Amino acid sequence: MLAECSDAQHASGTCRMGTADDPRSVVDPACRVIGCSGLRVVDASVMPEVVRANTHLTTVMIAEKMADAMKRGG
Repeated sequence: MLAECSDAQHASGTCRMGTADDPRSVVDPACRVIGCSGLRVVDASVMPEVVRANTHLTTVMIAEKMADAMKRGG
């Protein structure tokens, strides 16, 4: 029997991706935090909008793409 039931959601769209000259952008297109060296955000927060489906697979895709780019030196 379940003692507790809860729901969990991925926050998305909270870490705006854009260019360094956009004051509202937090990360660049390579997921690097603008103004901070050696730090990247690679999760659902870089999505521009809340998706209409489960965010898990989209988040995995973002992570895989960034991992490949980082392996290539990007």
